[in-house]
This record gives sequence, C-alpha cells and structure tokens, in this order.
Amino acid sequence: MRLSLFFLMLILLPVSAAVHAWLFARNQLPVLLEEARVCLEKEGVIQPVVTLHCLDVDLAGEAPSPEARRRAVEAVARIGALRLKPGADRLHVNARVTASLQENRLHVSGWLPGEGDIAKLAAVLSELRPDLTLDTTALMHAPEIRWPPDFQPPLDAANAFLAPVVDTLHVPAELHASFQGDTLTLRGMLPAGGLKEEILSALSAGSAAAEIDPSGLKASPHVRPAPFAKEKLLAAFLVSFFTAPPPRRFDIHDQGAPRLEGTATRRLESEWLTLLRPVTGASRVDSRLVLLPSLYHIPDYKPRSMLPSALLAQLREVLQSLTISFEEGSSRIPAADQTRLAAVAPSLLAAGPALALVIGGHPDPLGDATREAALARARAEAVLSFLIEQGVPAHDISAVAFEPVSAGSTAAPVQPRSVEILIK
Repeated sequence: MRLSLFFLMLILLPVSAAVHAWLFARNQLPVLLEEARVCLEKEGVIQPVVTLHCLDVDLAGEAPSPEARRRAVEAVARIGALRLKPGADRLHVNARVTASLQENRLHVSGWLPGEGDIAKLAAVLSELRPDLTLDTTALMHAPEIRWPPDFQPPLDAANAFLAPVVDTLHVPAELHASFQGDTLTLRGMLPAGGLKEEILSALSAGSAAAEIDPSGLKASPHVRPAPFAKEKLLAAFLVSFFTAPPPRRFDIHDQGAPRLEGTATRRLESEWLTLLRPVTGASRVDSRLVLLPSLYHIPDYKPRSMLPSALLAQLREVLQSLTISFEEGSSRIPAADQTRLAAVAPSLLAAGPALALVIGGHPDPLGDATREAALARARAEAVLSFLIEQGVPAHDISAVAFEPVSAGSTAAPVQPRSVEILIK
C-alpha cells in the first residue's frame, strides 16, 4: 500500500508541476509582460517589445535618450520574478546631435555610437567654422547608440543628420568699422565670395588710415546672405567715409539701420547717404554725424603743413583769435579788422613756404543758401587779397565758402557772416 502511494506521488509530482507552470504562464506571465511594457512606455520607449523565455526577459525598442534607456532597464530589473540577462536587452537609442552658438563658442551636445564619431564630428565643425571655440563636453557615446535608419554615411557637412547643427552655424552678417588715431579696425562676419578681400583692398588703397586691422573680420559660407553685402557698392562707400579724418565709426547689421558716427560737412553727409542708398535700399540710416563748417574744423585734424610743432602751435593760437566779421550783405573788410590782419601778416611771412592756409567764409544759415555761399566766398577772397597786399605769398592759400551750420549747433561759428583763417 505504501509502495503504491509512493509511486502515485512520483506520478502526480511532475503532473502538478506542469499544471502549476501552465497556470503561471496563463495567469502571471501576461501580468509580468504588461508590467515590463508599462516600464518601457513610461520612459518614452517607441514600439516597446517584451518577450519572455521562461523567466528570462528580452527588451526591444527605441528609447528617447540614454538616460531614459537606463531608467527603463532598471525599472524592468526591479520586477522580482523576471531576470534580465546582460546583453539580453535590445533597447537602443538613435544618435542625436544638437548645438547652440554663444558668442564665439559652439556648444555641441547629444550622443553618438562611438568615440571616433565624436572626433570626426569635431573635425567637420572645426573646418566649417575655424573661428569658433568648439565645446563637445556634453557629447557622449555608448554601444547601445546606433545611427538612425535613414542615416547615410559619410558623416560630413552635407549629411542630413548634421543639418540642425549646420543651421546653427548660419549666423547673420554684420560689419563694424572704427577709425581711431591712425588705425582703422574692422570686425564682423561677411558672406564668403570675395567681399572681405575687396573691402580690404579698397581701404588699403583709398582710406586715410595708416594701419588697417582686419583681424576681427571673418568671411564664411555659413554667414547668411545680407542685403548690404554688395560688392563694389559697399567698398565705395567705406573708402569715401574713411577718407575723412578720424574719429569715425560705421556699423551695419543684417537687420536694422546702418549707423554713422563722426564728423562731416553737409556735402560729405549727402555724398555718403547717396553712396549708402544702393547698399541699404529703403533702410533708414541712423546718422549721428556732427556737422562742421569744414573738415579743417575737426578737433583732431592733423595739418599737412610741414612746420615745427612749436611754430605750428603758436600760429594756431594767433589765428584762432582772429575772426573777421562783416556787415550784412557786405564783403568789405572793416577798418579795425584790416589793422588786425596787417598785424598777423609778419607771422605768416615768417612761417615760410611750408605754411598752407585756407581762408573760409561762414554763410549766414538763415539767409538764401546760394546768395550766402557767394557772399561768404567773396569775403574770403577779400581777406586773401588783403594778405597778398601785405606781402603774404598766395601759392598755397585757398579762399572758400565754408558750409552753413545751424545756429546753436556746437560747431556753429562764434559770429555769423565771418571769415576764419585755418592751417591746412
């Protein structure tokens, strides 16, 4: 009897185990599979697949990031009844790269399959924008990262995979030119195609600068086309603007009004605005020019007269206090001013042939422009004739009409309807 029971137990034991396994597979495994799938979906895994071999689980799908993949795997591993063998998961992450440009530093982040891919990407970006500092500290690599299905090698600037990064490198065009002292400094970004070289060549040949510093001016194929980046036209304006003495500055951006700073006469301002019109189209020009009667009135104007500095300073002081005033509508020098001019004549004679002068008449800004200009020139010629009568040689003396300056302006003459003598 006991032996019969023993054999019966031997027969029933595997049957019981099989029934238990069948019940587990029917009732519990679907719950475990669903729990594992929920773990994947919670982390944003696309098309998650969970398969079981007994209690060994295999995972598949596309995780949105390496961090999300790690969290998904750890969550499945915490399901006690399942066993995740090393290498049994087929969860992957598609390679991804993003970039942000901050001043002169390009920050690249994301993930790539291998360390060699990071080095290759860095080489590509450095070639595209050698002017930038490349920061790849936020770029990682891992074996579970793979190329997207539509990726087509090689990894170069033309690859669609890098399109978002390359788009970041497309920066707006801008130009900044500052003339201080003897140096004309250029900064900015220009589209590639020869515009930078044309500007440098034109300024080297035609500007008043003794030195041109172009170290801050870059040209790149990744600079967006700009309305102002017009060959010949932009260079023609710059040469004209920077032929005038410093200090002066010109700034223009891809979007926004060009800005002019410095000193000018009305004629020069009109000339520059005319040259700028085909460059900027309908854009308004932000002119911050201080209008002067002539360029000789610029505070930092350097005379071309080759005189000793002490003599030059002495003559300037004498002439600065010599303003000849005229009656309204008259070009006759008053008697008192004739006496003053006669007293100055010996100093002008003593300076010798190296002295060059400009005698300029100030028009009345409130009168008729044509009439006042003619009258101002007649007054200047009257002063010139008087000096010649006193023996002053006229080989390098010019009589001109200065340009009118509105009364109340900082550059307006102290007295209207007057004549000044300046050293060229």
